[in-house]
Amino acid sequence: MKPGQASTPADAVQLQAGARRKRVVANILAEQHADPTGARWERLEAADMERRAAELLDAAPLAPEGLIVGRGGEIVPVGDDADSLPGLVETVRDRPDLLTANASLDRMKLAGESGATNLALDAAETVRGRNSLEKMLAHQLAVTHKLGMELAAKAGHFLSHVSSWNPQGRQQVSSIEGARLAAASARMFDAYQRGLLTLQRIRSHGKQTIVVQHVNVNGGGQAVVAGALRTGRGRHRGKGATPK
Repeated sequence: MKPGQASTPADAVQLQAGARRKRVVANILAEQHADPTGARWERLEAADMERRAAELLDAAPLAPEGLIVGRGGEIVPVGDDADSLPGLVETVRDRPDLLTANASLDRMKLAGESGATNLALDAAETVRGRNSLEKMLAHQLAVTHKLGMELAAKAGHFLSHVSSWNPQGRQQVSSIEGARLAAASARMFDAYQRGLLTLQRIRSHGKQTIVVQHVNVNGGGQAVVAGALRTGRGRHRGKGATPK
């Protein structure tokens, strides 16, 4: 995508990521190469890219050294002001290095090549990806969902040609192909669901939450409280439970 050809929200996100990269390059030029002029041009180009991205996203452009937030959480705090903005979780340092900036662009490029840019960025924003690994997992969820739905649609197309139990050649081929595509679709959906469980385990650090309820019984009433908790090696039964 050339900067002047941006026309979609996904293009706007790429513009924002490109602007972030330019700000990183500007910091390197200013601090490591003593090139304030080159740094100034990089920041000017970054500000222009942010402005055009903001117009596409229907958001007000931010100050050159302010906070740039893009869809999918791919944009991070920049400069000293980042320390004063709590609540933004990111694995990068206060000022991301060039590797981090390039990784952000690579994630969006790969999502675009899979045809799932909008789904991937929306998924990462929905789960509020806190680091690069969670964002990549969100992108994988989006891609598996897209493939599963496309395979399901193709399976339905082939199965629509199977109108009877008559084992005619064309109907047999359609039924076999439909079944094959339906199985592939099911595998994609299974991968998607396992990915969601993986995200949940990452967020909970593999811990389970146990809710203990206390039941008060007035005079003349009856209550039965039963339950068992399976840990790793044994089983704890509720009071009064009968062993099997």
